[in-house]
Amino acid sequence: MSAANDLSNDARRLKDQAAASTDRVATDAQEELAKLRAQVERLMQERVTPALAGAADQVSDYANRAREAVEERADALSETVREKPLMAIGIAALGGYLVGRLMGGNTYVYPRDRH
Repeated sequence: MSAANDLSNDARRLKDQAAASTDRVATDAQEELAKLRAQVERLMQERVTPALAGAADQVSDYANRAREAVEERADALSETVREKPLMAIGIAALGGYLVGRLMGGNTYVYPRDRH
C-alpha cells in the first residue's frame, strides 16, 4: 500500500503546485492589466483628450460660421422683401403654383367617393 500512498501524496503535491501556479498566474495577469489600464488612462489624458478638445473647438467654430452665414442670408432676404414686396409675393405665388403642378393634383385632404 505504500506505493498507493506515494501516488496519492504525489497527486496531492501536484494538485497543490498547480493551484499555486494558477494563483501566481492570476495575480501576474491582474498586475499586468492594472499596468495596461494605467498606461491607457495616461495616453487618454495626454493625447486623446486634447485632440478631442481641439476637434470640438473646430466644429464649434464651423457651426458659428454657418449660423452667421445663414443669418446674413436671412437678413438680406428680409431686406429684399421689404424693398420689393410685390416681387416677393409674385415669387411666392409662382413657387406655390410650381409645387402644386409637380404634385400633380394628388393632394386630396379627403378621399374621393368610390361608388
